[in-house]
Amino acid sequence: MTTPPDVSPLLRGAYDIHVHCAPDVIPRAQDLDELAAEASMAGMAGVLLKDHTASTVGRAHALNCLYRRGPRFLSALVLNPPVGALNPFAVEAALRQGADVIYMPTYAAQHQIDVLGPEGFAPAYPRPEGFEGITVLDEAKEIDSEVLEILDLIAEHDAVLATGHVATEEVFALLKAAQLYGIRRVIVTHASHAVPAMSVADQMQATTFGAFIEHCLMPTMHSGPGAISVEEIRDQVRAVGPEHVILSSDLGQVDNGPVVPGFARCLGRMIDAGLTEDEIRVMIVNNPAKLFFG
Repeated sequence: MTTPPDVSPLLRGAYDIHVHCAPDVIPRAQDLDELAAEASMAGMAGVLLKDHTASTVGRAHALNCLYRRGPRFLSALVLNPPVGALNPFAVEAALRQGADVIYMPTYAAQHQIDVLGPEGFAPAYPRPEGFEGITVLDEAKEIDSEVLEILDLIAEHDAVLATGHVATEEVFALLKAAQLYGIRRVIVTHASHAVPAMSVADQMQATTFGAFIEHCLMPTMHSGPGAISVEEIRDQVRAVGPEHVILSSDLGQVDNGPVVPGFARCLGRMIDAGLTEDEIRVMIVNNPAKLFFG
């Protein structure tokens, strides 16, 4: 499968900050080496490897040793049950090894389960029997003490905080706490997706905390719960402003095929919907570079 020639130039110097590949606990469209080779051939600047069950620090490090001229492979830890959930020790270990992003819970978030049901999202992912989900708030609706420890570690290592699949109420609690702890790099994870499915007004408010708003393009394809149209994402981007937005793919599903050409196709559809190439490049080149290196 080849990248469409009229869209492929957009990928040169671009970042995709939300990518899944094998190895994983569920089947993926590509192995790590296939994804890396395609990203390198496309001239991409960076790719963030996301795994809902494990740290990707080791994978990113190995690829960065192999691809010294780029792209830069970025790593993440997601705070789901396989790493002990809201576990400051897992966070400390990952950050000391060089993790770029710490995600709050995703498939294990209480909000995720409330919205989609216990089997509504990748039931193959490990979780305890009768699991009701994780919230970052305590009974008083304040940030949980373990989360505060985690935020302190993120600030100490100047890493990126990603909000995961928590509810909008939790997103804002995290944004406020992150500001107090001096965290400089924050992204609201796929704001237009089923979780959290934030309103435009809430997205705009989140930017006042210095957060970037991520819109994943996978839900515009046939494989993705809580599907959204490219036109809806376009309208949200225009309302919030491209300078506050990062477009990513969230691809890697078997049904959607290889990641890099899939990302290109999605970007082409955004252009067909009315976004300009300059707007697209702000969201896939400039803003990710600011988030990670600015």
